[in-house]
Parts: sequence; structure tokens; C-alpha cells
Amino acid sequence: MTHHSKTDVLIVGGGLAGLSLAGYLQRQEYEPTIIEQATEWRGSGYGIGLWEDGLAVLDELGLLDAAHKRAADPNGFEIRASGGEVLTRTSLSPEQTLLLVIHRADLHAALRENVPSDWIRMGTSPEHINEHADGVTVTFDDGTTEVFDLVIGADGIHSVVRSQCFDDWSKREYDTYVWSLWAQQDVDVGQDMVSVWGPGSEGFVARVGDRVGFNLAARLDSPPNPPGREELRAQAETIGWQLPALLDGTDDEPFFDRVRDVTCDTWHTDRIALLGDAAHAVHPISGMGASLALQDARVLAQELATSRSDHLSKALTRFESRRRPDAARVKRMARVEATVTFLESKYLRRLRNGVVKQTPLFDMFIKRQATE
Repeated sequence: MTHHSKTDVLIVGGGLAGLSLAGYLQRQEYEPTIIEQATEWRGSGYGIGLWEDGLAVLDELGLLDAAHKRAADPNGFEIRASGGEVLTRTSLSPEQTLLLVIHRADLHAALRENVPSDWIRMGTSPEHINEHADGVTVTFDDGTTEVFDLVIGADGIHSVVRSQCFDDWSKREYDTYVWSLWAQQDVDVGQDMVSVWGPGSEGFVARVGDRVGFNLAARLDSPPNPPGREELRAQAETIGWQLPALLDGTDDEPFFDRVRDVTCDTWHTDRIALLGDAAHAVHPISGMGASLALQDARVLAQELATSRSDHLSKALTRFESRRRPDAARVKRMARVEATVTFLESKYLRRLRNGVVKQTPLFDMFIKRQATE
């Protein structure tokens, strides 16, 4: 069965990047089709820090208040050594929201409110994508075929669009694994975001209302069997502070994944473009992956708004040229952060902790992060 859709744009992937782009395109009188491989929206995922660039996108989409109701505005950012000793603390301005901490599922729910539900097809993925001079023919997994002017791959780190339509890319797998739990708890973790550094590991904790978000990442010689709760317990006990108590406070199954990043030599063809993690997934230690994805959506929408329909390739070229430097900067920064954070040597950890405790380097880093 073949028919030509009246919809010009296909967005593959209903995650943060895809929904943000749809929100912008709606204002430009597009009616994009969004396809999502999952049959239902998941409630799991990381705790996310949204800095200024990400907050600006939510504000433009009219969703900042909705996100704020689901998020925490931390008083500061603490770094603690294994066991709980405070190495340094940076205060965040109470007069200005520089950072929001939010569960990915809550941010996703806020973005969904901005997109008509009949634009979204759940449980659908592309089987074949064929680009030609007049458009892009997409065959879906139910056997139907449609033609679009533009296809956007916003389908994450395991992108089907990237795999089918691009050659010069690589996906790097780290020896680092991450767990995330969000649960209602009365464990005292304060009102700051807290990063606790263990041997080759990090615990990240933040309170959002009556829930506590708890991410833990650790370097391991071999992957545990998902969801690896026994290994999570062992890592939490090694890091210490309040992490074991947070595990005691919930029987929920943790979100579990391996840390990966993606590098693509190009993010676009004449009629196909990659967005967010599909183009440039970064190590989550940066805390910038969501903000990068939201900014990608903003810039792509800007370029499409100022381009004629017969100049799509030029719009995609400008989009990539504007966004690639920012993604490359975050990727470099993330690799440095991961090297510093996941030290295993006792001597190097002691040296690092001393530098953080005795110098203003971390304070300078956080203030730069909050304003770039």
C-alpha cells in the first residue's frame, strides 16, 4: 500500500529532541508526523540537569512553568568525597533560575503537552528510508509507505535513521554503567545537587519535591546482568554517604544502561538530518545532553523557518554548522570530566580531592556552565 502524505516532515523518535522540534514546527504551521518505536511512554530514565540553553528552549515553547512544577531549583552544587566529606560547594543565585533538576520522564511529559496526540504514532518504526530528488520514501514496519519532504532522525543513540542513511559514524561504548532511581523518600540529602566521588564511580543525588533522584555510575570490568541491583548495592556501599539509605528506601527496579557516545562526520544529507543523541550523544557526566538536544531542535526550526522548501539542503547545512561546535565542546568537556571523576587510583583520587578542596576551579566551572 502506497500513498503520498500531506505531511511534509517525518520525525523519527518521540523523545526530548523530537517533541521539542514538533513544538517549534507547530508554530510554523507544519503538521509533522512523529513515529515512536515504543508502544507506550516509559516512566524510567536519568535525572536531568537543564542549564540556561535548555531552559531558554522551554521558555520559548511556553513550557518553563510546567517544567518548573515538576523540577527542583537547587540552592547549590556540592562535591563530596567517598564517605561524605564535603570537598566544595557552589551556591546558585536565588534570584535567577540557572539550573533545573528534573526526571527525564517528567520533562518528556511536559513536552508532550505541547504536541497534538494525533501527530504521534506509537509502536512504529521505519523499515526502509529511500531519499530521492523529489522527497524521501519511507516504508514502515507495518508495510505502508509514505513520501515526505524531510525526515528527521531524533531516535537517540541507537538511531535507525543514522544506521540506514549515514556511513561515517561511530558509537563508542565505555566501561562505565549507570543506574537511576527516583522514589518518594525522607532520607536527608539537603536541597543541593550532590555529586559523591567514589573509586571509579560517582553518585549523583537531588531532591525534587517528595522524591529523591539518585543516579550512580561506575567503571566495571564486565557488565552485570540487567538491572544489576546487587552491583548497584555494592557500589553504593563503597561510595557511602546517604546512597545505601536511598537504596533501602525503595524496592523499585532501577533504570540501567551502559554509557556510550556517538560521533558522526556529517549530520545531514539533502533531505535527512540527525538531531540530539542520534547525531552527537555525549557522556552523561556532562549533564548537557538534554540541553544540546533542545537547542538542536530550536536551531533546526529556525533554519527551516527562514528557508524555502526547495532549499532544504542549505537549511540543514546551516543547522549543522551552527550546532556542531557546541556539541564538540560539550563532548571534549565530558571526556575530561569523566577522566577526573572516575579515577580508581587511591593516590590520584587523594590528589584530585585536594585540588578541588583548596582551589576555586570547581566554582569557576559551575559558573561557566550556568552561563554558556
